[in-house]
Amino acid sequence: MMKGISRRQFLRNSAGITLASVFSLSGNGASANSARIIRHVHTNARKVCLTYDDLWSEYYTLRIGREYYRRNIRLTLFPAGRAVQNNLERPNPGYENLYPRLRDMGHEFGCHLFTHRVIRDFSRQQLIDEEMEPALHALRRALGPGFRPVGIRPPYGHVTDALKEMSASYDLPLILWGLDSQDAVCTKKYEDRPCECAAQAMYESFPRVWDPRMLEGICSEAQCDKRCVDVILKNYESYMRPGTVILHHAIKSALQAIQPTLSFLRSWNMKPVPLSELLSLAS
Repeated sequence: MMKGISRRQFLRNSAGITLASVFSLSGNGASANSARIIRHVHTNARKVCLTYDDLWSEYYTLRIGREYYRRNIRLTLFPAGRAVQNNLERPNPGYENLYPRLRDMGHEFGCHLFTHRVIRDFSRQQLIDEEMEPALHALRRALGPGFRPVGIRPPYGHVTDALKEMSASYDLPLILWGLDSQDAVCTKKYEDRPCECAAQAMYESFPRVWDPRMLEGICSEAQCDKRCVDVILKNYESYMRPGTVILHHAIKSALQAIQPTLSFLRSWNMKPVPLSELLSLAS
């Protein structure tokens, strides 16, 4: 694949074949050495890729997809195959045909395997039989028999020789990330903890008669929700550079962070593009 190729040409030619020349890979076999691992793309273009993993929540997945669609921004989504299967077989009311709807918004899809298990001890054949093929089956049921993912993202970013061999046999790159927004880590950290502001006062310290001046140190729901948005923005500021692949998850904090992170990207003159387009810009 040469610099300047259009996204449409890139997809038509198949991601796996064209990427081989971009990343100076040798060999056509299914060996671990022929696997392609991508965290960022070397490019002078001020573009980045926003990716969203898991997609367990139909509610947040659809709303995130719509928010970006309204802004004419296309995402790369990595749903766990079981999340796709759940939507096909027992969707919540209003979320039927979720994946074709997301595709029609212009978003594209990679493969996040099927069960989201830790795969460190899986053999190549076990990965194929228990993870890759069931995930592809679910995605093709949802998106059509000709569907081909833009890449494979292993759960938790675990890369093994067996996984490399499997990705090479499917001629698909392993897509990791150069910037982790930490949205899921932050959510897990705070989900079971009360929100405390710097001047948080305990209930016992309040006078018997309510005094609005005492509310100064009490966190509102909006302030509590903002904690993870601040974490996400801090990670953007620390790790952002052109060609970065950015990791998010389809959860509440990621939805809330959309406008702040897009404002941040604009301030850095960075444009979000889908992964296939970012890969086509590799120099």
